[in-house]
Amino acid sequence: MRDLFFLIATMAGIGATLIYPFAGVLLWTWLSVMSPQSDAYGFARTLPLNMIVAGVTVASVFISRERKLPSSDALLWLCAIFLAWCTLNGFAAVDPDWSWPYWDRTWKVFALGLFAATLAHNKLRLHALTWVVVISLFYYSVKGGLFTILSGGGSHVYGPDGTIIGDNNQLALALLMTLPLANYLRSQSANRWVSWALIAAMGLTVVAVLGTYSRGGFIGLAVLCLAALLRVRNKLIYLVVAGTVLVSSLYFMPNSFFSRLHSIDEYGTDSSFQGRVTAWHVAYNYARDHFPFGAGFYGPQLAQVFHTYFPNEAMRAAHSIYFQVLGEQGFLGLALYLLILVGGFIKAHQIARASRNNPEKAWAGELAAMIQLGLLVFCLSGAALSMAYYDVFVLYLAMLLSLHKQVAVVAADRKLVRLSSPARHPLAAKQ
Repeated sequence: MRDLFFLIATMAGIGATLIYPFAGVLLWTWLSVMSPQSDAYGFARTLPLNMIVAGVTVASVFISRERKLPSSDALLWLCAIFLAWCTLNGFAAVDPDWSWPYWDRTWKVFALGLFAATLAHNKLRLHALTWVVVISLFYYSVKGGLFTILSGGGSHVYGPDGTIIGDNNQLALALLMTLPLANYLRSQSANRWVSWALIAAMGLTVVAVLGTYSRGGFIGLAVLCLAALLRVRNKLIYLVVAGTVLVSSLYFMPNSFFSRLHSIDEYGTDSSFQGRVTAWHVAYNYARDHFPFGAGFYGPQLAQVFHTYFPNEAMRAAHSIYFQVLGEQGFLGLALYLLILVGGFIKAHQIARASRNNPEKAWAGELAAMIQLGLLVFCLSGAALSMAYYDVFVLYLAMLLSLHKQVAVVAADRKLVRLSSPARHPLAAKQ
């Protein structure tokens, strides 16, 4: 029954895509971010629905009157150059047959971002895209939060099997990246019931993050709370609400949770952390020895690479977006990736500044500020996770590209009005 319901919902979305191409972007985002097919137990689990939806979306866009490509932008070109380098680097991978399937997933993630940046060209569409991302991940955070409360925090919260957020640590980061977007939707909602529902879901998300037992997730949560404190206007209310949620959440957690957090101070003897440091050395050494190329997607964790440098150590993934890109794509790939991250922060700052004194685009500045918070958490917590090509990160970039274009157009229109105003014309002033 679950498979049939999922298939009917997907087919209905495909039908809508044939008429409204942006519906395909929303459906594509839902399948990529939430991976609802992982909750199916029969034939729907193995159907290539994501590929079908992507193909129908692309075809629908090109036969419609919608824009085909987003406006030219430095951040867009950086993403294109990075993907091109990853493709070229794939031919120099240590095991191309191993790396190409991961490359295949990555370019599709960037393709989704490209179409999102192109078609989400107004407030309504950006809000729809934001809602899809938030609902997709709140599905797991609400379940995880309730599970943590009912189990007394005794069991770990995990994401869907076989996905990029299946691991507890990666799920924690994904949920943290969703919180700023949910807070934006709460601030924009005119319906108090929707606002209260989002607040409740955000509280359960905090509980779910704690329930993952992820040390990186806890640090990311602390950083997010501190960064939000610096941004909010009414700091007293924020401290009361945030303090109540955190204290209440920690009250449910057992001693094993606090023992897990205490191990952060013992990183020098913690086997998990030391294993990550070893993986970082492998990534750096391979990139240095094979400059300018890397080992290809997920290549550094292969035995022929890992055991070249540490023959007696167990193979591990990089567990860091930075060392992941370094080991897989080389120093040039890492440089491009860092430029993309910096470009994202700059773009968010530009949008917030341009909309600061423009009530018409105040929403764009607020959304950009929330995306900037999400990027901050991604950069900090991602330093201990292999999520360099995560879908929501790429969607963040797409939304920033769309927001920047909208704010720039409004700013240009306002400047044109000022220049053409008779009161400001030098000849008109003399009449």
